[in-house]
Parts: sequence; structure tokens; C-alpha cells
Amino acid sequence: MGLHSARWRVHASAVDDVSLIEQGLRWLTGEGCEVNMEKGKSWHGSEQTIIEASISGRKASAYSLSRLGGEGLRNLLENGISNRLDEDKVLHIRISLAELVCGEVTIVSDDSSEATAKGCFKVESYPGQEVESVATGLIHELIEKA
Repeated sequence: MGLHSARWRVHASAVDDVSLIEQGLRWLTGEGCEVNMEKGKSWHGSEQTIIEASISGRKASAYSLSRLGGEGLRNLLENGISNRLDEDKVLHIRISLAELVCGEVTIVSDDSSEATAKGCFKVESYPGQEVESVATGLIHELIEKA
């Protein structure tokens, strides 16, 4: 079992370096990712760019998750992943945007006010399987390879 797909999204303001963020998302997602950029206005009316990098397939998606590194993956398990899974079998992760553009990956809590890159990983599970145990098993495998 594994992942069907991985997607990372950033809401960049008009003062952010969009090309630097795009470069970080490409590194995070891996080769062969598709990057989409959409310019628009935020809820408050300021200009923003939504940058989204996505990839599909088991190996490529697992590679993107492995970019969290051994420490980040252990952090996920220690803090429990049940609150990061939704009813659509998607694992949600937020990492620091400031750290990402410096080539580092640091998971941040959902209540953090800092700028983040938001990751969504579609877990591959079938009837009779618990999504949490499938995701936990995959994370253990990635820790062993790290």
C-alpha cells in the first residue's frame, strides 16, 4: 500500500519571491511534478499567487512525503496522525515556508501563524483496511529508508 498522489500548496503574497517558492515546491514534490500558478486577490483584496505542485503515483508520492526527513516523519508518528487524516483518506501536513525556501523542512502545528506550505497526501487504502494503520505503516517504511 502507499499513496495515490501528493500535492503541496502555498498562498504567496505580492511581496513573496514566487520563483523561490516554486523552486522549493519542485524540490519538495520531486521530479515530474506539475506546477500550477493562479494569480488573484486574497479575501482582503491584496494580490496573491496560489502555487500548487502535484504528483501522482505510489513511488513519486512516497518520495514527496519522505522529504520530511526521518525527524519530521518520527514527529508525525509521535504526535499522532489521526487528527491529520480526513474522511477522504487524505493526510494533511503543514511545513514552514521560511524553512522550505532555505532548503529545510519543519512541520508546524495547525495553530501556527507563520506562512506555510500545505501538503495533502491521498492514502491508498481499501475496504477492510484502517486508513490510519496504512498511513502509519507507510511512514514507518519511509523512516527505515531515511
